[in-house]
Amino acid sequence: MKLRLILLPTASLAAMLALWELAVFALEIPAYLLPAPSRVWSAAVDIAAVLPRHIMATLVTVLSGFALSAAISIPLGVGLSINKTVSEALYPLLVFANAVPVIAVAPIIVVMFGTGLESRLVITLMVCFFPIMVATATGILDTPREYLDLGKSTGASFATELLTIRMPHAAPFIFSGLKIGISLSVIGAVVGEFITSQKGLGFLIVSATTNFDLAQAIASVVALALMSVVLYQIVQQVQKFWLPWSIKAESMT
Repeated sequence: MKLRLILLPTASLAAMLALWELAVFALEIPAYLLPAPSRVWSAAVDIAAVLPRHIMATLVTVLSGFALSAAISIPLGVGLSINKTVSEALYPLLVFANAVPVIAVAPIIVVMFGTGLESRLVITLMVCFFPIMVATATGILDTPREYLDLGKSTGASFATELLTIRMPHAAPFIFSGLKIGISLSVIGAVVGEFITSQKGLGFLIVSATTNFDLAQAIASVVALALMSVVLYQIVQQVQKFWLPWSIKAESMT
């Protein structure tokens, strides 16, 4: 069964690439409009020497922005869920901030924070903090009343209730938010690199499209997609290792 789950997507991908290659050749589509997969592979080989440096630059932004976002979003989600006044005061503002297109305010952020890593971190934070915060708050609020009543009957303090009842129950929700957040942080990092950076996969994409080298741009996009998938799987594996019971609980939420 596991072999089938690997073979079927692989066969579908191979068929899609073959059809793509055939269509480009048969229709004589120019490479600057749609390069064939073989040309994309050649472009990837051409930039293989510099690709690790650009991947590392993007990875630093992604991981730094994601860590900063999690450090802010999880406590904020807890605060919004346990304090009605805080929720009423901040939640509408956070929803409004999330509704603002990041690409529209990115140039303003660059003016405010400069062209260094700081502006890219702010952009990444803006993109991925909201789902983590909402997932955390939802998990805390979803704690069954009977669990809370049991905690009160044993004389548990509010801090003990939060740490031993609410947070463990919210763990599947929080990891769901983290998995969404790590994927979105890749998008945020690339948006930042589009505007400010002189290195990174976003910079490679902009540089390639400026020179009408779509093959190199697509190769960079593929590297970016692979990075996102790997990071998602790492978060998934951390959840399995640290809180294996939460995987089953997450599938039920």
